[in-house]
Amino acid sequence: MRFWRCSESVLAVALLVTIICLMHVHCAMAASGDDDCCDDRITVDADDAYERSQRQDRGPVEGLWATYIFWHPELDTARSYRMAIVKNTYGVFEDAEYIGVATCEQTGCTKGEVKLLLRRTAKQNEFEASMVTNAGFGKGIAVLVADPDDGRADSAIDMRDVKYDGHTMAKWIVRVIDG
Repeated sequence: MRFWRCSESVLAVALLVTIICLMHVHCAMAASGDDDCCDDRITVDADDAYERSQRQDRGPVEGLWATYIFWHPELDTARSYRMAIVKNTYGVFEDAEYIGVATCEQTGCTKGEVKLLLRRTAKQNEFEASMVTNAGFGKGIAVLVADPDDGRADSAIDMRDVKYDGHTMAKWIVRVIDG
């Protein structure tokens, strides 16, 4: 089990199960393919996103997640932050069904910044994902891990397929229990 800090909070992170993903950047799903789009940070109300991520009737992928990015902004650097994944009703990135919103301030990460874009695929618990760093954005398939016994969504998202410039950005995103 590993622990990552987000501001002064320590996030317990572990679980090696199977698949889900994360995303961000309007260019990722907007088919522009222009890397310069990553300079434009889109923000929404982080407190609202956090509250929505904690409601009782949320969907399986919605919630508060601990994210550990392997490289930011270069391959030898890393950072972590908390992200609220919620239904995208903010009028941004209209192709994304869900967005991941940073809920804390970190170097290169503004509170309220949209860091992840998710759109369901035909497979259960699988999403097209785009994830943003200052270096650019990664694309791939993310999978919400399901309990093998009952098929219900579990507490990890497999991000290993989400890559930028051939490099995996984050292997797993782990749900933060009780916010």
